[in-house]
Amino acid sequence: MKICLLIQDLVCTLMRNFQLRKTKSKEAKLTSKKRDKRTWTAEEERLLIDILHNMNDSSWKVDTGHKSGYLTYIEKEMAKVLPHADLKADPHIRSKVKILKKQLSYVLEIMQNGSGFGWDDEKKMVTGDRETYMGWAKSREGAGPLYMKPMVNFDKLCEVYATDLAKGGSAKGPGEEEIVEDGSIVDAQPTSKPAKENLPELNDTSPSGGSRHGRKRTYPDDEALESGLASVSNTIAKFLEAEQENAKTMNGLQRAFMHESHVHEQTSANRTKLLDILQNLKGLTTEEVVMAIRVIGGDAGKTELFINLRDDYKVVFVRQELDAAKK
Repeated sequence: MKICLLIQDLVCTLMRNFQLRKTKSKEAKLTSKKRDKRTWTAEEERLLIDILHNMNDSSWKVDTGHKSGYLTYIEKEMAKVLPHADLKADPHIRSKVKILKKQLSYVLEIMQNGSGFGWDDEKKMVTGDRETYMGWAKSREGAGPLYMKPMVNFDKLCEVYATDLAKGGSAKGPGEEEIVEDGSIVDAQPTSKPAKENLPELNDTSPSGGSRHGRKRTYPDDEALESGLASVSNTIAKFLEAEQENAKTMNGLQRAFMHESHVHEQTSANRTKLLDILQNLKGLTTEEVVMAIRVIGGDAGKTELFINLRDDYKVVFVRQELDAAKK
């Protein structure tokens, strides 16, 4: 019994530790998401595009993108102008660049293949039938917010990326891979897709959707382990419950046995008292004493009642019992 209790305590401790680990893992993910989320102002976005535009004629620019480390360079340049913005190369700038390139690619596609809607170069926005446009945008994540929203930095953004996009689709150059501290190279494009219609408006705010470096650590056997621990705990709990029921039954039997033993001892003691009283009771013959022992002594209730009577009542009680026995 004690061993089962110890095992159950151990299993419960393991399950608590397991749940604690899962809770901490969820909290860490939420903390990471909150840390990565960044609201961009129009001024910050304009500064970012200006820096990218200025880099066009610098050594940072290559045929299909930018050299490695360009995001860190942008971070430093932005910090000079906006020292309190706290914009980091990863994930803030990396994610924003990805969003801008995706939005630019949508605009270029609209300029070439728009039907029922199109690009107004004077207003720098997507115009036309809204329903038609939204139907087109359904299959293109983040395209919805572009409708009727001025893209004031379009010309500069186009000069930075239009040629690259035309050459290589997403135009990922050497700069789209960043060297992390351990020396490994990780793709700059986040592996997780943003929620539908969750990309920002160009002149409004936008959350950064960049992913963390490296592969996400997974625990493929977590569910099996949790299920196994729960099964063991339930089995032990049922066993302990059955043991408790058995213990209750045994205790009941023991109490019944002890009660029976006590009654037997009391009856035996009362018979001894009955014999002593009858032998010394005046007014009864020897034959009446023997008959009284047999008649009254065979009934525990009558024996106890007789013992508790006064002596003058005892004689009357004996004769009444003897008369009743003769009938």
